[in-house]
Amino acid sequence: MQKIRRSSLVLLVLAGLIGVTCGVTETWAQGWGDYTWGAYGGNREASRMGREDIVARENYCSTSGCVLRLDSVEVRPLKARSGQTMVLATTYTILTPDAVAIPVAISRDILFQGKSLGRTKNIESRRLNGTWVQEIDFTLPANAAAGVYTLKTKVTTGYGSDQKETQFRVE
Repeated sequence: MQKIRRSSLVLLVLAGLIGVTCGVTETWAQGWGDYTWGAYGGNREASRMGREDIVARENYCSTSGCVLRLDSVEVRPLKARSGQTMVLATTYTILTPDAVAIPVAISRDILFQGKSLGRTKNIESRRLNGTWVQEIDFTLPANAAAGVYTLKTKVTTGYGSDQKETQFRVE
């Protein structure tokens, strides 16, 4: 009976340690691995237009090589208060001679008065040819200074990279 209690206690302690370790790892990843300013949340990515539609619209021919284009970068809403959650949206197009998924990395950097406040860890994925929209939630820090901020977004593949900037205001 005492052996069973001791085994149960050991299992309970191990389960607790695993839970604490997972919690610490998650907190560490959120606190130090992805950003240095603000809080980046979940991201979503969806196809806006498939390969055949893009090929027809762009009059693309496989002998034209590879196309990587950062179509747009936007922040919603454009005016926010400190502590508010915003959406950072990136729309990009990929066309390659072969209709295969290629590695894509998206990074974002937020600047205030020309100085970088924080950069996201690259969000890496494999994407088929087409136009894609990626959105990431971003919560401004509670102590964010009022003023105009710049969001610099860069999309990179093995074929090249493209970047764009947009601005938003903190009130």
